[in-house]
Amino acid sequence: MKKWSYSIIIFLLVSLMFSGCNQKKDDVSTAVPERHEIAEEYTWNLEDLYPTVEAWEKEFEAVKEEMPELKKYEGTLKKSGKTILECLTHRDALTQRLDKLYVYAYLSLDSDTRNPEFQARANRISSLDVQFREIASYIVPELLAIPKHTLDRYIQHTPGLEIYAHYFDDLNRNRPHVLSPEQEQLLAMTGNMAQTPQRVHEMLTVTDIRFPKVKNEEGKWVELSPGRYYQMLYSKDPEVRRGAFEGMYGTYEKIQNVNAAAFDGMLKTDIFYARARNFESTRHASLFDDNIPVEVYDNLIESVHNNLEPLRKYMNLRKNVLNLDELHLYDTSVPIVPEVENKILYDEARKLVLEALHPLGEEYLTLAKDGLYGRWIDVYETKGKTTGAYSWGTYDAPHPYILLNYNDTRDNMFTLAHELGHTIHSMLTHENQPYIYSDYSLFIAEVASTMNEALLLDHLLKTTDDPNIRLALMDQWADNIVGTLYTQVLFAEFEKTIHEKAEAGIPITAETLNNTYITILKSYYGDSLVLDDLYKLTWGRIDHFYRSFYVYIYATSISASTYLSGKILEGDEEAVANYLDMLRAGGSDYPIELLKKAGVDMSTPDAINYTLQKFGKIVDEMSQELSDKR
Repeated sequence: MKKWSYSIIIFLLVSLMFSGCNQKKDDVSTAVPERHEIAEEYTWNLEDLYPTVEAWEKEFEAVKEEMPELKKYEGTLKKSGKTILECLTHRDALTQRLDKLYVYAYLSLDSDTRNPEFQARANRISSLDVQFREIASYIVPELLAIPKHTLDRYIQHTPGLEIYAHYFDDLNRNRPHVLSPEQEQLLAMTGNMAQTPQRVHEMLTVTDIRFPKVKNEEGKWVELSPGRYYQMLYSKDPEVRRGAFEGMYGTYEKIQNVNAAAFDGMLKTDIFYARARNFESTRHASLFDDNIPVEVYDNLIESVHNNLEPLRKYMNLRKNVLNLDELHLYDTSVPIVPEVENKILYDEARKLVLEALHPLGEEYLTLAKDGLYGRWIDVYETKGKTTGAYSWGTYDAPHPYILLNYNDTRDNMFTLAHELGHTIHSMLTHENQPYIYSDYSLFIAEVASTMNEALLLDHLLKTTDDPNIRLALMDQWADNIVGTLYTQVLFAEFEKTIHEKAEAGIPITAETLNNTYITILKSYYGDSLVLDDLYKLTWGRIDHFYRSFYVYIYATSISASTYLSGKILEGDEEAVANYLDMLRAGGSDYPIELLKKAGVDMSTPDAINYTLQKFGKIVDEMSQELSDKR
C-alpha cells in the first residue's frame, strides 16, 4: 500500500523486449564498449541533479540529520488541522529531497552496475529511504485514527489543507488495511529485507551472468549480450537467430534453480505483505493502490483469449512470408518485408519522433525538443549498464532522464518515442500539480507512452508512398500489439497463476515455474508455431515480474491510447485538450476516472476489443497486400 511517494518511477518499457545494443557502427563483432568510449552528447548529464558527488554527499548528510525532526509530530496529529498540515508539509519536503538523492544514486548505478562506488551509494540511499519510512510510519495510522468527519472538518477550516482532499479520500479507502503504529513501524523495518529477491535476481542476471560467443551473419564468433541477442533476432539467417536463442536461454537454463529461489522469495514477500494488511489476495493488494477492480484484470485476460485467432493468423502469415517449414518463436522478430531497410540511426530517429508529435501542440513539442537534444537521454549500451529502457525522474529536478540501449532499429525508435511520452507526462504533471499528486499511476503512464508510438506510426505511414515500407510499418504495428498486448497479457496470466499457486502452498521451484509458463504459452499460440522447450525459462528473464501485477498495464494502456489517438488524429481539438489535461492531472484522481475524462472507459472491455479487432483487420490487410505482390 502506498503511504507516501519516495520516488517518481516510470519504469521500464519492456526491459527485455526492447533492450538495445549500442551500435553506431555496422560491425557488431567488436566487444561491447566501455562508457568512456561513447560520445558525451549521447550520455545523460547528471550534473543537472547535483553538480558534483560532493554536493550529493552534503545533501545526503543534511537530509539524514533533519529526518528525526519529523518525529516531533508523533502523537499530536489529532489535535488540529494546522498540526496535520505542518506534519504533511514537512514530510513531503523531506520526501522530495530523498527522491532526488535516490534518483541520482540509481541513475549512476544503472550506467555501470559494476562500479563499487555506485553500488555503495545506492545501498546507502536505500537504507536511508527505509529509515525515513520507519520514522514516517506513524503518520498514516494516526490520521486514520481520526474519524472521517473530523478530518473533513479540518480540511474545511484549515487553509492549505484542502490540497490534501484526494489524499485523505484515498487514505479512507485504506482504513481496513492500515495497522497499528507499532505494526506499521515493524513492517517499515522490513523494507531492506524485502528488496533482497529483486537484488539477487538483478545481480545474477545483469552483473554476474556470462553469455557465450555465438556466430553472427558474417560467420564471426561474437560475445552475446542482451542487446546483441535482440539484434540477432532480426537476422535474415535462421541459424543466427537459433544460435542467439540457444546461447541466451541455455545460459538461463544453467542458473534456473538460483533464479527460481529468488522468484520464490519475491512471491513469499508479496504474500507476506498482502496477508499482513488483510487483503484477499496478492492481486487484490497490488491493484488496490490504483483502485482498479480485479475484474478489469480478469476481463483483459478473457478478452484476449476470445481474440487469439488473429494472433495465430499473424503467425501463419509470418511463416508463409518467410518461407519456413517451421516457425519458431525466435523467428517472429524478423521483418516481414525483408527487403525494407530497418536500420535507423539515433539522430534520424529523434528527428522523426519530433516531427510525429505535432498533433499534440506547441507546448508538448517544446518539451520534446528539450528532452531529445538536451542530454536527458543515455542512448547506447555499454559494459555494466543495466538493460532495457525507462524514464525516471523526481519532482525537485529540472527534468526526468531516459535510459535506452539504442541499437539502430525501428523498434528502438519506437522505444525512444515511448519513453519520451513518460518524460513529458512527468514534466506536465510537475508543472501543474503539487508534490503530493506528482506520483501518477502507471495505469495512466503507459497511455502517455503508447500514445507517442501511435502518433509516430501514423506519421511514418503518411510520409511514405513506398508500398513495401507501408507494409513494413503495418507489420511494425502488428508486432507491437503482439509484444505490448498479447505478450503482456500472457505475462499477466502467468503472474496470476503462479501467485495463486504460491498462495495455495504449492512449492515454487524451477520445475513449477517452467511448467506453468510453457502451459500458458502454448494456450496462446496453439499450433501456429514451434515452441522450443527452452522457452519455458522465460519467467527468469522478465525483470517486470519483480514489480508484481504490473505488466497488464501495458495491455490496457495500448488499448486506451489506440482508441484516444484515433480521435486526436481525426483533428478533434477537444480530444487533444482532454488528453493533455489528463497528463497535467498527475495523481490528483484515480486512473480510471482520469481516463474517463480523457474519453475512454477502461472499466469495460470496449477499448481492448476495439484494439484487437483493429489488429485483426491489419493482419487481413497485410495478408491481402502480400498475396497481391506474389
